[in-house]
Amino acid sequence: MKSRIIYVLLFFFSALSYLTEVYSYPMISPIIGFINSIFLPVLELKSQISYKVRDLANTYVFLVNVQRENKRLLEEISRLNLKVSELETCKRELNQIKNLEGFYKELDYLIASVTAYDPSGRDAFIILDKGKKDGIEEGFVVVNRNIFVGIVDQVYLSSSRVRTVWSDAMSVSVVVEGKNYIYKGGFPTGRLLHVLQEDDIKEGVRVLLRSPHFPSFEVGKVYGPPSLEEQFFKRVEVKPEADVRRMEFVVILRRRI
Repeated sequence: MKSRIIYVLLFFFSALSYLTEVYSYPMISPIIGFINSIFLPVLELKSQISYKVRDLANTYVFLVNVQRENKRLLEEISRLNLKVSELETCKRELNQIKNLEGFYKELDYLIASVTAYDPSGRDAFIILDKGKKDGIEEGFVVVNRNIFVGIVDQVYLSSSRVRTVWSDAMSVSVVVEGKNYIYKGGFPTGRLLHVLQEDDIKEGVRVLLRSPHFPSFEVGKVYGPPSLEEQFFKRVEVKPEADVRRMEFVVILRRRI
């Protein structure tokens, strides 16, 4: 109630001063000037503070929006980088498949993806994504371009295991400079069996798969000079050519050796 009375009185005095122009009286003018000198700086300071506060609030809102936008852009860039990486991978895989498809024109083959490697690090086997449902059988030859990789030794419904040229269980007939031998796999090198002392086999000579059904796929190269093994034979080591851990795709030839 008291506050209302005060407001009414202030309104009354304001209206009275306006109507009577009391501020123009000589005795009142100094008082009005004094009051203005006190309150005008306060009002100006209040106006500046209000402006600064409003400006800071707008700046804060702007920075928050910028931060949100930057976060969104960073997430978008990450997604785009992932897409680019996926596209590059697809492009590389398509090029590999294209190169493989043009290499076996007269053979019945199937391209398979390598899904797993020998965890021991000896590269004795690889796992492929093709199996019985794709018509894969045990004994099928696996190659990569002109390189002999191994032989399918276990077949499952939708995958298969390949015994590679690095496996101790690998034994195949090979040709070295026109002469037939048996290649036995191993890590880090395989070897040729029953090489006579008089056989002239030099370091670096290519060891080729021997089969009437396939081209001369390369098994590896003679590694180091031959050494004496027994009275009639010498030891000839072979470095396999198949770098299975770098192969993403291989070709399964639908025939046995």
